[in-house]
Amino acid sequence: MTGFMKRAAVPDKHSASLRARQLDMVRRITFVMILANLMNACIVVICFHGTVASDLLYVWGAAILVSSMVSVGTQFFIPRDMDPLDQRSQAALDNFTRGSLLNGILWGIVPFIVMNAAAPQGQMILGVIVAGMMFAGTFLMARTPAAAISFLLPVGAGVVAAMQLLNDQTYQFISLLTLAYVCALVLAVSWSYKQFVEQHLSECAVTEQSQLIGLLLRDFEESTSDWLWQTNTDGQLQDIPLVFEGLKGADSVMRKGDPLLELFMEDEAHYVLKTSLMRRQAFRDLALQVKTPEGGQECWWSVTGKPIFENGKFRGFRGVATDITQSKEIEDRIAYMAHYDGLTGLPNRITMQEHLEKAVRMPLPPKASRALVWMDLDNFKWVNDTLGHPAGDELLRQVSGRLTGVCRDEDVVSRISGDEFALIVERPDWEQLEDFLDDLVERMSEPYDIWGSTANCSASVGVRLFDSFTQDARALLKHADLALYQAKKLGKGNWCMFTDELDEKARARQQVETDLHRALDNQELRVFFQPVVDAETLEVSGFETLLRWEHPTRGLVYPGEFIEHAEDIGLITRIGDWVIRAAMAEARRLPDHIGISVNISPLQIHSQSLVPTIMQAIAANNIAPERLELEITESVLMSDTEFTLQRLHQIKKIGVRIALDDFGTGFSSLSYLRSFPFDKIKIDKSFISDLESRADNRAIAIATLELARSLGMSCTAEGVETGYQSDFLRENGCDNLQGFFISRAQPLDKLGHLVELKDSDAAQVAPAPRPKLRIVEPDETPDRTAKVS
Repeated sequence: MTGFMKRAAVPDKHSASLRARQLDMVRRITFVMILANLMNACIVVICFHGTVASDLLYVWGAAILVSSMVSVGTQFFIPRDMDPLDQRSQAALDNFTRGSLLNGILWGIVPFIVMNAAAPQGQMILGVIVAGMMFAGTFLMARTPAAAISFLLPVGAGVVAAMQLLNDQTYQFISLLTLAYVCALVLAVSWSYKQFVEQHLSECAVTEQSQLIGLLLRDFEESTSDWLWQTNTDGQLQDIPLVFEGLKGADSVMRKGDPLLELFMEDEAHYVLKTSLMRRQAFRDLALQVKTPEGGQECWWSVTGKPIFENGKFRGFRGVATDITQSKEIEDRIAYMAHYDGLTGLPNRITMQEHLEKAVRMPLPPKASRALVWMDLDNFKWVNDTLGHPAGDELLRQVSGRLTGVCRDEDVVSRISGDEFALIVERPDWEQLEDFLDDLVERMSEPYDIWGSTANCSASVGVRLFDSFTQDARALLKHADLALYQAKKLGKGNWCMFTDELDEKARARQQVETDLHRALDNQELRVFFQPVVDAETLEVSGFETLLRWEHPTRGLVYPGEFIEHAEDIGLITRIGDWVIRAAMAEARRLPDHIGISVNISPLQIHSQSLVPTIMQAIAANNIAPERLELEITESVLMSDTEFTLQRLHQIKKIGVRIALDDFGTGFSSLSYLRSFPFDKIKIDKSFISDLESRADNRAIAIATLELARSLGMSCTAEGVETGYQSDFLRENGCDNLQGFFISRAQPLDKLGHLVELKDSDAAQVAPAPRPKLRIVEPDETPDRTAKVS
């Protein structure tokens, strides 16, 4: 019970009331549970009367009866008006838990008594009864989780153990289902108790707030009074105020003969009062600050008055005054909370918006630089997750202190939300603003001391300069956010200035994302294939599947322009699954010895649909699994490496081959080769492009080929564009070649000159002989050294 209380985070001041509700629940369910307990026990004894287990069941039934009588007797000794703070209340709950444990043990014994002696029909009856007891018991006792678990676990353990001892495979399987049922009930108890505690705390909070509001209202009513006042034609008080409800101090302020105007501080309301008195116009509910001695308590009055005319002649003003000091304080507090952050004391988003609206309308001094600075903490989530939310709050307070320390008094510093801050700063010239930004980033990158723990939490900063052309505050906010996004892409602890190029990229990005949602539904995606050939025989050994987007207005769009967007908006899994299905459908048209490779993104490897999609695509097209090869990059392995390796082993068990793409471009290539048995490694084209001119590229290529041979893996060179590269790689033992020197990526129908394609209806025809590679594509000039763009 203590463990559940800690997890539910019940404050000490509410634990007693929670215990009182639990005791009330115990009183209300005890007799219902005892009645159900005895009724089910009688059913068990009657159902198995006359069997070999009868004698033991009589003893068991007697134990149930004695346990029930003890539980009934215990309830009579629990006073209805027991103080929840009394230790006896906790003892009563503990006794209830012990009774539940005893009852659970008794019901956990009965399967051992009956299972071996009963026919299958009787075993089914017992199973239904016991399952019902477990569900009903946990449901009724969910608000006392210790009692519920104490009852549930012995019963579940007894059922599972009894079924295991039957040495019957069916019962052993049912026992596993029973174990899952028990686990589900345990989770249900935990969830139900959590909901019960949250509901109780919410009710307590509402009660406390109601009491507080009631006290404030009563205090306000007791301390507020109204009184009358009157002036002559010159605005001087004539009558001593008639004080109601004993207002103290009013007669010492509103003295006869004093001008009414001189009682109050000059402000906007004072000007309205003065104008109304001059024009002999009525006024209502003017909130005026009373002049008090230096060091005196601030006092506010609400004054209402109207002119007095007798026989058409003006006689002065008469009205009523009310002390609104307390309501004014509350109003000011509410206004403060509406415009300032309660944690850091900085202006909030609303106030920043108001300052920004004013700043865009203010003319900019010559040569001066004014900027909106948008700042986001880089590792704030790590602080919250590791040190806790109170530590996160302390970090935010220290960040606000650093910001106010590095800024000038005239700068506007605000907390927008979470770990986002915004500043409006102005410096005499660009150099000083640049120095400020450098100092800001450097100051934010210094370690924080959070109650003895060190937190490194740098900040990324986006900057939007003010100009005379942009008067829309929303546009400035958007531009600063784009600059912040770019700063995060460049790395943590940086600042980045907004440029028109960022805005254009953002617009293009938004358009691409909008069009991508339509592309799948409108069947605008296409699969192209680039041949992979045997380095020795120049025979086609496979094709790499490459995705293209046939945009209705932009034409053919390459993956580099939309894959990142697809990952950001969550479409990459759907697109990746479509590519696998489309590649396998096209593979039916290829000879059976030709393989197909497909690239897998880091997000796709974590998708639950990946393995089913692969298996369905292979089965639907009658493709041998070893013909499919999945290409992954090191970025796939860098995210949740253990899960990724398990998923790759799962895929490889199907028979699919796995290749490590872009080998040598990451930081941990060798460690990944040791962690997973890849079938192939592909040398990145960056090491192939300068083989003719760079000795280090040649050395890297040779070393990679030797490494592949020593590990028993095949090796493919990407980006082969010249005859020299082809000859060099073949002479040094490269297995396969791929690149523009062989062929550009094309739809499969345009590669019929390289491999004999089957008709769509001839998927089961025997493979044709391997054709020799013809380097020159149809209608192309035979220039072996030219790159294909």
